Amino acid sequence: MQAVNQSTILLIERKQKTGDTFGADLAKKGFHLGTAESGASGIELLGELNPLVLVVNAASLRTNGLRIVNRFRNLLPDTPIILILSAEEKISVPNTANVVMHLPFTVQKLVNRIRVFTNSEARHIISCGNLKLNDQTHMVTYNGREKHLTPRLSKLLKLLMTNVGKVQLREELFKEVWETDYTGDTRTLDVHISWLRQALEEDPRHPNLIVTARGVGYKLII
Repeated sequence: MQAVNQSTILLIERKQKTGDTFGADLAKKGFHLGTAESGASGIELLGELNPLVLVVNAASLRTNGLRIVNRFRNLLPDTPIILILSAEEKISVPNTANVVMHLPFTVQKLVNRIRVFTNSEARHIISCGNLKLNDQTHMVTYNGREKHLTPRLSKLLKLLMTNVGKVQLREELFKEVWETDYTGDTRTLDVHISWLRQALEEDPRHPNLIVTARGVGYKLII
């Protein structure tokens, strides 16, 4: 059985009967794809999709793609962008894409460029069962739902995930996450735990993922 690469790619590409398109081939290679036929449609997908890589097939759109790339760069400052141009298209103005590829080329060449970015992304993924956290982008996925956390919530969840099943003392969590030796008032920790539960739990008032060890601390149960 072919191994499946679960990396999410957002592909901006217009379907056409002739010419180079890559959506079907990337899906066959095992990539999880979000597709749109225009930059505006792709931006609308960002509410439900957090792509690891953006691929803009500007050749299929019959444009140089720079306006699309720049709009996405403003929205996704850290996301790698691959821009595909026709053979004759030349760029003489500043370009914010990470990689520019001129047709013709094989789908394998595109796959190789994508994997440069997705393989490095894997280093930042922490997994506990069906709970996954990217501690670089602060995106968490649980039971098919995806949420963006603040850096502090991400750090707090990471500590719980790296000690799954073990009670973490309130004072120690506070010291680590807030980087302080003062632990006289840890109520802000309770507030952040509440926010994590709202992001992850089916019923935040009756949590079964992040549970309280009364008077001691918290632990993650998977």
